[in-house]
Amino acid sequence: MSDIAIELSSVSKRYRLRGGGWYVTSIKDEVGRLSARLLGREVPPREEFWALRDVSFSLKRGDTLGLIGRNGAGKSTLLKVLSRVTVPTTGSFVTNGRLGSLIEIGAGFHPDLTGRENIFLNGSIMGMTRREVQRKFDQIVAFSEVERFIDTPIKHYSSGMQMRLGFAVAAHTDPDVLLIDEILAVGDASFQAKCLNKLTELKAQDKTIVLVSHNMTNITEQCKTVLWIDGGTVRMIGDPDSVVDAYLEHVAADMSAEESHHDTPFGRADSPLSILDVSIADDGERPQSGFDREDTVAIEIAYAASRAVPGVVFGVSIHDLHGHDLGGVLTDPDVITVTSAVERGVLRLTLSPLLFNKGKYTIAVHVFDPGTKRYYDLRRRAARLTVNGRHAGSRESTGYIHYPHQWERVK
Repeated sequence: MSDIAIELSSVSKRYRLRGGGWYVTSIKDEVGRLSARLLGREVPPREEFWALRDVSFSLKRGDTLGLIGRNGAGKSTLLKVLSRVTVPTTGSFVTNGRLGSLIEIGAGFHPDLTGRENIFLNGSIMGMTRREVQRKFDQIVAFSEVERFIDTPIKHYSSGMQMRLGFAVAAHTDPDVLLIDEILAVGDASFQAKCLNKLTELKAQDKTIVLVSHNMTNITEQCKTVLWIDGGTVRMIGDPDSVVDAYLEHVAADMSAEESHHDTPFGRADSPLSILDVSIADDGERPQSGFDREDTVAIEIAYAASRAVPGVVFGVSIHDLHGHDLGGVLTDPDVITVTSAVERGVLRLTLSPLLFNKGKYTIAVHVFDPGTKRYYDLRRRAARLTVNGRHAGSRESTGYIHYPHQWERVK
């Protein structure tokens, strides 16, 4: 068998648009347009949409590739090309070995057949003999957790049941190449964990996997290489950390631009209190955004008040680049006050030591009335914070937060 599992060369895919959506040209369409031309009728021009443009890459046997990008970027189209659901408009590709794919809920299933019958149908489509499927049958059913319904027609299955059975079939029919779309998002947390464990098992068997996901944690943990696709073209390909960081930075920058007109939640110029600037510095008051874990970080907030604002609370929260709130702190309204009729001031929040693990984060700053929960001002992405991995113990903890700790043997 060739050492190359997948190879694409300048693959592009074009769809023609009709009525606000895309469609694939049929012989009937072409005959109708030709007849109109012969009769001298006006033939309206067709709009075109290129879902993929000049995509090239290769994967060796045993590699795991993560496909990332925004919705509509071309990820699912690329999987459909690889699984031969659709053909490229230009370019060529090869896949070596038995191909298993899970790109849509219910794909490859006949709705009127039972779960049992669909297992054998899918196995035969993948080139397996009936005896081979029989040997795997019990494993497939047990993994899918649909034992009670295995003799029920698929059309009566929920989307989650179809997904579980589809993944079980694709993963247990001994594929050399496995293509998986964001289908895992349908399952519950327990089944997702089971699927990820199965992927780890398949990787240990030198199976080639292409995984589409919006879960960057799964992508970085499961994939050897990541391809970022944007507008149908390859934006970046390389090691998971570098590509995911670049992608999340791009997403965060776009979100910041979109939100720039909404920093003051009520969009009113008459707010009595506004945030003028947010800056980050080290313990020597030198401005910077990159730190090592356990450094001291100083966040300064410049504000202006047009009147006294009793009981006001300032808050700072730290978020991952998806916008998930990882925690924050608030001022005590009895200690930090805004009592002057006209006031400009600067508040400093010192985080010492910085207890975040390596990663990129954003800082949100807000000021509000704790009684009414009304915001006077809000900056969702006021600043960015990068935590490097150069601390001596940077591999001692997982997740976002580093918990100071000590291990010792007691017996």
